[in-house]
Amino acid sequence: MTDYIGSHCPVCKKAFKEDDDIVVCPECGTPYHRECYKQTGKCINTELHKNGESWKPDAKENIIFITESVCPRCGSKNSPFNFYCEKCGMPLASSKPFEVYYTQDNAAPDGNASQGYTKYDPNFFNRNEYSKFNFNPYLINFSDPLCGYNPNEDFEGVKLSEIGDYVENNTHYYLPIFKRIKETGKALTWNFTAMLFPELYFSNRKMPLLALAAFVVKFILSLPNYIVLMNEYDYGYLTTLAKIFDINSPSFQILKVLAAILGYVIMFFCGGFANWIYYRHTLKKVAKLKSKHNTANLTSVLRKKGGTSGLLLTLFICLYALPISAFYIYAIYFIK
Repeated sequence: MTDYIGSHCPVCKKAFKEDDDIVVCPECGTPYHRECYKQTGKCINTELHKNGESWKPDAKENIIFITESVCPRCGSKNSPFNFYCEKCGMPLASSKPFEVYYTQDNAAPDGNASQGYTKYDPNFFNRNEYSKFNFNPYLINFSDPLCGYNPNEDFEGVKLSEIGDYVENNTHYYLPIFKRIKETGKALTWNFTAMLFPELYFSNRKMPLLALAAFVVKFILSLPNYIVLMNEYDYGYLTTLAKIFDINSPSFQILKVLAAILGYVIMFFCGGFANWIYYRHTLKKVAKLKSKHNTANLTSVLRKKGGTSGLLLTLFICLYALPISAFYIYAIYFIK
């Protein structure tokens, strides 16, 4: 039966599948769906019977990959499936999608004449057209910054290629997540960096207002712990202020527990929804930049405005360390 899969029934013209009930003409070997053969009551492949020939399976599609990846360091030619150069180990970044050539024995997918037909398939790795297995979204083309996805795929009026330009760094992490959010509508994913250090994550991804909000909220929620610390050690005027609070009272203990619970809630919220927040931020920013700039210089504008910011990250790292540093400096230089 395996030989018949992919060939077409001469009556209904439908391709045979693995679980189809197939009967075969004993004279020429032409296969039929059992129900189709019952309709005709005989083999209709009379041409084969006249000539004394036997049925042959339909020609199967023959696909040849002819694009080669050229190493930018040593110039060696590599298979398009290679992520690293076979000769020197340099990472390979393909500048164009895979080129797929359909030989003359096969029909092109759009029904055009196949002789010399060339098809560019930027989404090859994430399609199951050539395999019974669906790899999407688990197999990613790491040689392509767009992960092998269709660069023209629409995200609420924004192209995937434009999203890739704006994200710029670590697209192999973000683009599959963005596609999953778009296709499933589910906002919950997971980002451990955002869970542990939301202010650093948002600042690095050029979302300073969110970074500042995360920093302020975390600082306020940590105040009960700072008050306990200042009550236990002599920080001069700071300790005098801290002693306004009775750290042993039930109300303060409840406040401390609530602050800890809220801290964990915010931690898990940022970890679970930071990617969705960045997804919405990206779509909004790209749409806004598209409305203000022409197509000619849009790519450079997106890469300049997007990506990551080492300066903002450094600033918030300093803010992150500021409270602890202030306590140590005060203790060393001002407490006698």
